[in-house]
Amino acid sequence: MRYCGIIIAFLVACKAAPPTATLPTYEEDLSVHRPEMDTTTVNAEVAKTEEFVPLTGHIKAELDSIVRVSVAQNKEEKLVDGFVIQVYNGNSRDRANEVWRQMDRNFSELSPKISYHQPNFRVKAGRFTDRLKAHRIFQRVKEEFPKSLLVPERLSMTYE
Repeated sequence: MRYCGIIIAFLVACKAAPPTATLPTYEEDLSVHRPEMDTTTVNAEVAKTEEFVPLTGHIKAELDSIVRVSVAQNKEEKLVDGFVIQVYNGNSRDRANEVWRQMDRNFSELSPKISYHQPNFRVKAGRFTDRLKAHRIFQRVKEEFPKSLLVPERLSMTYE
């Protein structure tokens, strides 16, 4: 019975109180800032039959030309899905050079390369299109570089 009184007191104390004040409503008329269109000069039939003419001297034209150049370059460069062995990934240039020298000494046939993608240096080796062959060589590399990874990558056919 004692708990019943405590529960009732708790429920009465938790009852939501009605709001004491109402918030003022906010209204603003922005119609004075809207541009007015003359609807008499817009003819739907003329708009449908007009031929599309690209804008000149506009940022859109410049962006379109950049996109066209990029598409042309992508068509010229042939890419294939493949794998590389990433031996090092970190922000120390000295450590990246050290790992590269060690890779070049022990696995020169994989032609290791250092790349920099801010803020990390990466040492990658090998270019494989066959996952099984990549995995076999990766196991040999992993014995000497335990933190190495087999990474999927798009490989350029015109790789030097």
